[in-house]
Amino acid sequence: MRFVTEERLGSPEEFAGALARHLAPFAEAALPLPTDEEIARLVSVTFFASLQQEEARSSQFNVAWQPGSRGCTEVVTITLPVPATPKSLAKLAPATQHEATSIAVRRQGDDLVVWALLQRSTAAESPLTIRALAPGVLRVDYAGIPRALYARGDILLLGGSHDLKSPSRLLTSIFPQWSRDADPIVGIDPRAAVVTRIAARALEHGHGGMILLVPAHVTAPRGVRAHYPVGEGADTLARRYADVTRNIAVEARLERLRGSRPRAIDGRIPVRDEAQIAFAEAIELIAQLTAIDNAVLIDTDLNLRGFGVQVLEGDTPVRTFEHASPYSDDVHTDDLSTFKGTRHPAGVVFCMRQDQEAAAIIASQDGRLSLATRDPRAIIKVHGSYERAFGWR
Repeated sequence: MRFVTEERLGSPEEFAGALARHLAPFAEAALPLPTDEEIARLVSVTFFASLQQEEARSSQFNVAWQPGSRGCTEVVTITLPVPATPKSLAKLAPATQHEATSIAVRRQGDDLVVWALLQRSTAAESPLTIRALAPGVLRVDYAGIPRALYARGDILLLGGSHDLKSPSRLLTSIFPQWSRDADPIVGIDPRAAVVTRIAARALEHGHGGMILLVPAHVTAPRGVRAHYPVGEGADTLARRYADVTRNIAVEARLERLRGSRPRAIDGRIPVRDEAQIAFAEAIELIAQLTAIDNAVLIDTDLNLRGFGVQVLEGDTPVRTFEHASPYSDDVHTDDLSTFKGTRHPAGVVFCMRQDQEAAAIIASQDGRLSLATRDPRAIIKVHGSYERAFGWR
């Protein structure tokens, strides 16, 4: 379910104005921001380019505000820069690759022009980047951090006074085992971050899916049937998690799991070590399993219990639950009839039927993530949806 309020609906022009005001406090001297007028033009041209199709494919691409080559060690320059128009961006969109490559735009006289293709992995810093995720859907990153999302009228901002509810922190608070072992500074158990990362990868694959989560000591969750129970290999993710975090201080584990390393003096990032690579492969495997009908079942020790897990039909103890927006303080009572389709009701029903803490993460094909939980007080709550995984961390 989406939480749409009138004050968050706006045109691309209104989004550009809100974006300029929002980014101003984060400005860094090494990463110059465009002027308000340039931001408005960037947003407009990127928005309309996202609505175009090139060779029957929707345009998905990145536009980086990069006035010059300073700080970049790898760029492919265009000898004669071309005007930054919706048509030119759509034409160049196939040259970008996920978040690694961006179309570099700068001002030339009174115009904005495309002058290069920029490799993010070799830039010392990440400039202001507008990512076209889908037709009419733009995400704006600055200094490598997502700061704003425009999704067909919804204006969502992150940072400063705009605080989003972290799903990994919510999951940590649900399960006592994770609460005890959480990083004392950020309040997140790294295993919770692993599960939310699996969900994000499933969403990036472009298919719907669901992850069911139970405490490790629960032998048999109630009301489910696994079409593919897992025997050998059930502990693959748990073992690789142990390998990648071995001898790593609690406060350093989240960065270790992300595979991030400090940049060298030339701006390059060292290759990940074998433990990090093996861990990433395990994440990818389980994310792929969510494409199989029904759900993946994992416990809090990161053991894979089964996939193709069906939530059985039947009566539920209650039919209402709390529904909370991740982007505001809105919390209201809802019931299962609010959902379209079967995946969201199944996730909520799973939580309702358990005797102990439980959670379900639902990835929708339309690009949203939701989190259903049963907390230690037996309160059922749905957190979401997170539009295009904005704020999902």
